[in-house]
Amino acid sequence: MIDMPLSRWRDIAAWSAAGAIVYILALWGAAAFLHQDIMRAILRPTSVTAQLGLCLIVSIAAAGFTNRKRPINFRNLGSFLIQNAVAIVALLLTIMGFSALARTGAVSPAEWIAAVTGSTLIALAIIGSLVMASTHTDLALVDDEVAAEDMRERGRLFFYSFLWIAACGLLLIGLSLAGPLGLLSPAAALAGTLVSIALLAGLGIATWRLSDELTRALSRETGNMAFHLILVLGGGWATLAHLGFVAAPTPLGWLTMFIVLMFVASFIVLGRRKLLTL
Repeated sequence: MIDMPLSRWRDIAAWSAAGAIVYILALWGAAAFLHQDIMRAILRPTSVTAQLGLCLIVSIAAAGFTNRKRPINFRNLGSFLIQNAVAIVALLLTIMGFSALARTGAVSPAEWIAAVTGSTLIALAIIGSLVMASTHTDLALVDDEVAAEDMRERGRLFFYSFLWIAACGLLLIGLSLAGPLGLLSPAAALAGTLVSIALLAGLGIATWRLSDELTRALSRETGNMAFHLILVLGGGWATLAHLGFVAAPTPLGWLTMFIVLMFVASFIVLGRRKLLTL
C-alpha cells in the first residue's frame, strides 16, 4: 500500500468526487446534445459503453491523484472547472467535426487519429497558455508560487513553447484533411505544411535562445530518448509489417507517431529527472 498521509487520501477522494460530478455531467450533456439515449446505453451496454465507462473511471482517478497535493477549496475548484471546461469543449467539437467527416467516408483511420492527436495538442497549448496568463491575474491557476513566478519571469519561453505545440497540432490537422476525399487540396495542404514547418523551426530557434542550461540538457535528452523510442516502436512495427504480421503504417501514421513519441520522450525525461511534481 502507498505510504501516504490520511489527509492526502481525503484530498484524493474529494478531487475524485469533484471529477466524477464534472465528467458525468459533461458526458450526460454531450449525449443530450448529440441526441443519444444515455439510459438505454446504460441498461443495454455495448462495447462502446464499456469503453466510455473505463475512460470515465480513469479520468476520475486521474483527477484525484493529479490534484492530491492541492487542498480542495473554491479557488482550486474554479481553476479545475476552467481547465476541464476548455478541454471538454475542445474534445467535443473535435469529435463532432471529424465524426461527421468519417460518416461521409472522407476520413481514413490514420487521418482520424492524426486529427484527434492534433486537436489534443492544440487544446493542451490553449490550456497551457491560459494557465500561464493566469499567473499575471488574480485568477492564479498555478498553486505553487515558485512555479508561478518562474512562468512570469520566463513568459516568452513558455509562450513560444505553447505556440510550438499548437503548430504541431495544426500540421497534423491540415494533413488529415488533405486525403483523396478531404477538404483541402494537396497544394493547399503542402502550403500549410511548409508554413507550419517554418513556424516550428523559427519557434525552435527562439526557444533554444531563451533556454537555460538545464532546459537545453533536457531538450538533448528528449531528442535522444525520442530516437530510441522511434527505433524500437516504429522499427518494430515496420519489421512486423514487412514480415506480413500487421498492416504497414501509412505516411501520415508515421508522422503522427513521430510527434506523439517526441512528447512521450519528453515526459519520460522529465520523470527521470524527477521534475514531474504535482
